[in-house]
Amino acid sequence: MTNTPPPQQPNTLGSASLVLGIVSLSLVFGIGLCALVGVQQGWIRAGGTALFVCGASSAFLGLVGAALGFGGLLGANRSRAAAIAGLLLGLGGLCLFFGILAAIQKAFGG
Repeated sequence: MTNTPPPQQPNTLGSASLVLGIVSLSLVFGIGLCALVGVQQGWIRAGGTALFVCGASSAFLGLVGAALGFGGLLGANRSRAAAIAGLLLGLGGLCLFFGILAAIQKAFGG
């Protein structure tokens, strides 16, 4: 008698986490790049609020993606690769957001 493991079920939480992590990291990078260019060129005061709101919303997507990735790790008999990648990308989006905020504060001497 051969014991074969049951087939793994799809990890929908992990897949959702991966998508949100990619979206978050991409948006935070793009918005942060715009904000840093705005600081360098001197127009950040005109568009800083909109950039902050968009960047914070994108970082929140990263937080949700990280939470879903953590939830995807807890399921039994499911592939965990997408959940791990989504967790790391979501946390990367959060860290990048706070790193960009720190760089902007440093540029203003705060």
